[in-house]
Amino acid sequence: MSTNENDGKVVYIDLKPYIMRVVKGWKTILLWALGGALLGIVIGLSKPKTFTATAVVAPEITTRSSVGGLNTLASLAGVNVNSLALTDAMHPELYPTIIGSDDFCIGLFDMPVSFAKGKETVDTNLYDYIANYTRTPWYAYVIGLPRIAVNAVKGLFSKAGDQESEGCAVTDSLRLTKEQESVIKALSASIKATVEKKTYALVVKVTMQDRVIAAQVANAVGDNLRKFVTDYRIGKAQDNVDYFEKLYEQTNEEYLQAQRAYARYLDSNRGIQTSSAQVTRQLLQNDAQLKYQLFNSTAQNLMTARAKVQQETPVLVDIQRAKAPNNGKPSKVRLALLWMILAGIAGAVVVSLRK
Repeated sequence: MSTNENDGKVVYIDLKPYIMRVVKGWKTILLWALGGALLGIVIGLSKPKTFTATAVVAPEITTRSSVGGLNTLASLAGVNVNSLALTDAMHPELYPTIIGSDDFCIGLFDMPVSFAKGKETVDTNLYDYIANYTRTPWYAYVIGLPRIAVNAVKGLFSKAGDQESEGCAVTDSLRLTKEQESVIKALSASIKATVEKKTYALVVKVTMQDRVIAAQVANAVGDNLRKFVTDYRIGKAQDNVDYFEKLYEQTNEEYLQAQRAYARYLDSNRGIQTSSAQVTRQLLQNDAQLKYQLFNSTAQNLMTARAKVQQETPVLVDIQRAKAPNNGKPSKVRLALLWMILAGIAGAVVVSLRK
């Protein structure tokens, strides 16, 4: 029933004819449903099964102590004080962006993986696995035929010297080959990283066609992220350690030389009590003491710098290491049922509207 606003008349819609058409056309609807089920089976058989492994990492959060008293008021207002008071530029909310970057994906290329191919076990790296051993459904080739044709035409007019070298050895991320770009895109799409708003726990989900490789990559993402954040956090502190180590060696050598010069002078001028000898002895002793003070101060600074490195080293705890999943997607039965239901609904709509 509907109301016409212009004349205020009520228009009644009789659904009985449509329902009768659907009842009488049950054979047609059944054929549609069977066709949809058959299409779902074909898609399920042509689409390779994928497995998703999950790893959870908890990062260390560094905040300013001055905001501790505002936590209660901020929580009442729905504001996370920790996100506002972080003293570190490497915010946990940036971790998904880091993981999805090209440089991070390139760092996973040389990761060794092994998988079963028939009765044989193939040992290779992640790049080669994605580029040469992952399967693609047939309909992806049909959709990509125009692009393949365009690339083939371009290849006829390209010079031999313009051909790009393929492989996983990436020396410059600014000059990637087409194959390397496609592998990076595929790897980035297979990794999903999200951060919990309250706990900042990082959840990494990796989808691969091999269940063991999916778990290996998920764990490698956490390990590489830990190394990335560690290198950033301790970079400056480690530079200070390197500087004080060189200064320590230099002041130590200068102190030893001053001590030797003072000892040699005492040995060669034993028993001499002249004023000039006493002045020279005092000067050498003062120089040795000064060099010792410099050496001692440098040694203390070196210890402080090393302690700073330990203090700045971030803690990313593995809450859950990824395990090889047993269940993959898509489920051929569920896919067939879904297509059967959709096709049945479409058939019912067609039958009901048929005159």
